[in-house]
Amino acid sequence: MKIKEIADFLKADFSGNAETEIVRVASLEAAREGEAAFVENAGKFAGTNASLLFVDEDFKAETPAALIRVKNPKLAFARVAALLHPPKSRAPEIHPSAVVADSALIGKDVFIGAFCCVGEHSEIGDGTVLRAGAKIGDRVKVGRGCTFHPNVFVEDGCSIGDRVILHAGVVIGADGFGYVRDEATGVYEKFPQIGTVVIEDDVEIGANSCVDRGALGETRIGAGTKIDNLVQIAHNVQIGRRVVIAAQTGISGSTVIEDDCVIGGQVGMGDHARVLSGAVIGSQAGVLPGKIVRPGVWWGTPVQPLDEYKRQNAMVKGIGRLREEVKNLKEKISENDG
Repeated sequence: MKIKEIADFLKADFSGNAETEIVRVASLEAAREGEAAFVENAGKFAGTNASLLFVDEDFKAETPAALIRVKNPKLAFARVAALLHPPKSRAPEIHPSAVVADSALIGKDVFIGAFCCVGEHSEIGDGTVLRAGAKIGDRVKVGRGCTFHPNVFVEDGCSIGDRVILHAGVVIGADGFGYVRDEATGVYEKFPQIGTVVIEDDVEIGANSCVDRGALGETRIGAGTKIDNLVQIAHNVQIGRRVVIAAQTGISGSTVIEDDCVIGGQVGMGDHARVLSGAVIGSQAGVLPGKIVRPGVWWGTPVQPLDEYKRQNAMVKGIGRLREEVKNLKEKISENDG
């Protein structure tokens, strides 16, 4: 794309040669001629060989690169990157090794790769891509424009919205971890896991993450939510819209995460917890069962407001010094007593 075309796409002002061709995006440090980069921190800008920079509206540093001034350079960069580096397109086909039930409804322009399975009475929406080894159970509904990467498994009765991306190894609709103990024998009997999973539009779930089906109701993930790799979402969890969850987080059953929350990596949540809209939970935090996490930034185990966590952390770091002071005082007291 020419720089003028990029600026028109972003509806933004630019300076520099309008006819310069931009063929790809790159990092600020690695970018070369014909490439675009973005400046996130103008105060640390030390030059670049890029032909085009996305910068904020107050950027004043000297550079030979053409500039496109926007409120959010990183966002503009991401949007243009999607144009310059589109996902690989696949011509519609059903691979000869795929197994598609006669009762399944397959939309227009669908790609079904090698060794895929589509079960009885399932629906695959227009333009969806099922890459090698993806398996769709019975009575599953998959929306339009979805991409399921290799070895994704969607169990029976689940519902997937439009433009959903499931990365390799994702499992949707496995049984939840639900058991009832017989006190007389000590044996754990399996509690029914006969609910479903509903994933709304524009959700992306990272590799090897699992979303368990509801025990009797549904597990739901709201529109626009983005989930990292290796995340466990238990039965009957309700996740709102535009939630971001980082890797290795585990969310126990019947927890509710409202809209626009941010959950850091390796967070553990007990059952029936509730995270209110706008809350941010830092990495490795622990949320106790039934805890209500209100808007704001939270950290630590058990989770607490960030300022309180910092104070406690500072106190812990001072214990060694306090111990030495007490030791010295005891020695002085002993000397005086002597």
